[in-house]
Amino acid sequence: MGLGVLAQYRMATTEQMHRVTAPEVRIEQTRRRLARLRVEGLVDRITLPHAGRTRVWFPTLYGAQLACEWPALCGRRPSRTVSDPTAVRLKASHTLIVTETAPVFLEDARRRGEVCQPLDWTPEVHHRSITREGTPFACSRSSIHRS
Repeated sequence: MGLGVLAQYRMATTEQMHRVTAPEVRIEQTRRRLARLRVEGLVDRITLPHAGRTRVWFPTLYGAQLACEWPALCGRRPSRTVSDPTAVRLKASHTLIVTETAPVFLEDARRRGEVCQPLDWTPEVHHRSITREGTPFACSRSSIHRS
């Protein structure tokens, strides 16, 4: 589950991963799961120096490619830059804010007793299309929920 969430959300802090994937267990168990994925070469992390040594987890290129083969993520393409630690550091501020919408949404759904899984949330969907006149355009929403 953790790898799939990181492939879909692009990056998340340890706390965000805990809130999304396993809020019923102690955060140490989430840390161990992430560390195991890191040892297996599926995810990596950076530490944000200005944020109290907050760890930001992201899929490696191999991890993202593997996750995108799963039925739940079928048809998704891995982000081209998310597996690069420098790109993660540069994009962390915005992406982590967008990622924060997922645990808030999931916590509210759980509180209401609704069935909502972590992969039901898709952050920053970017749609490319062409107008009737043949002009390319794109639109983006910060996040969507599949029902």
